[in-house]
Amino acid sequence: MDNPRQPIIDLENQVEELTLHHGPFSVELIEPVITLAKLYIEAYELESATDQLLRAQNIAHRNEGVYTPRQFEAVDLLTQIALSEADYRAANVQQKFAFFVQSHHLNPQDPEILSAYSEMANWYMFTGQTRRSRRLLEESIEKATSLGLDPLPLAIELSRARRLEGNCCVSKQLLELVKRSSNTDPDTLANAYLELADTYILARKEVIAAEYFLKANEVSPLSLSVDPRPISAREAFSNPLAQQAKIYHIEKDMFNRRHLTLSTYEEILEDLSVKPQWFIIDWKQAHQGFIVPDRNSKLSQGREIQELVGNPILFSKDQLYNVIPLRLEKRMEELKIELSFTVTSEGDLEEIEVINSTAPVKLDRLVVDALRKAHYRPGLVNGLPVTTKNVSLVQTFSSHYKGT
Repeated sequence: MDNPRQPIIDLENQVEELTLHHGPFSVELIEPVITLAKLYIEAYELESATDQLLRAQNIAHRNEGVYTPRQFEAVDLLTQIALSEADYRAANVQQKFAFFVQSHHLNPQDPEILSAYSEMANWYMFTGQTRRSRRLLEESIEKATSLGLDPLPLAIELSRARRLEGNCCVSKQLLELVKRSSNTDPDTLANAYLELADTYILARKEVIAAEYFLKANEVSPLSLSVDPRPISAREAFSNPLAQQAKIYHIEKDMFNRRHLTLSTYEEILEDLSVKPQWFIIDWKQAHQGFIVPDRNSKLSQGREIQELVGNPILFSKDQLYNVIPLRLEKRMEELKIELSFTVTSEGDLEEIEVINSTAPVKLDRLVVDALRKAHYRPGLVNGLPVTTKNVSLVQTFSSHYKGT
């Protein structure tokens, strides 16, 4: 039988020969070293892969400087390795470094810089760093405007970042840009109308939402999805502000003395010792499956990265463990809940039924409660919202990120 490691051995020998002929820091080594790293990844020899990727990055730096684009593939692969090992902090560091390099390598007047901003904003958006995401998108909208480019696609992303932060208020910036969008292509304008409609659904202003669904249909009929679909957003199960008078936590002062402090909205939501307080609808599986403590948030100080589980509804893993038996914690991937419900023309979910389930009753109830709080973009006929019966959803509970 052939040695499955033979391709690795052959390439290792080629890299060694290139090193002898051209020196350890020759630019000729970058491509074969990255290829070798990919073979190591396929063989799940991640430590060796990491060593080779760092080597390729070092060679690129020595030959072309710290801002060289030749290192982007290595950085991307290092990110994937970190994610596969659940080293989310390292993955976040790699992505921030990649953005730092791109934003310094590109000319500030180069339109491509907007793509760099958008990619980083999306990383922040789907790792719970929504404040950072909003800041970058606001900057990119200003850049697009100064470059004479259409900022509307970026404003749509900004509105989505607000939804994932739990903000259901309509973006005034998006509204203003839509009014001034005389040169926007029809598909982008339709997407902006749909984004506004979705946000109005979340804000419980269904009449205005229906107006924007019609506008989207008038501009670009083919861009509409006929079937109902979830609106990606972060939702709380209840309003913690109504419970603040009852919920306190212990804090220590500078003299190590304990005292009771009234819990804030965020502290109640993020309490890992209770059942799930919030969830994220992620029907496109865009979320990375973990939450990095966000910048400028008082709560982020001292917080650890939080892992999420579930598809298409994401829950805090730590909070979810408070409602399932200990024996099931290692068997989460076996749990599946099949549900059926009606999506009304206002985007609400009614007649929610569990059709089949391998999960405990508490978990069934949790998912049903989440769907009662969730909202859908209703089914559309000729641009008009309609009620749709027998809509199905299958909820699973495996770890969200599958690795390389």
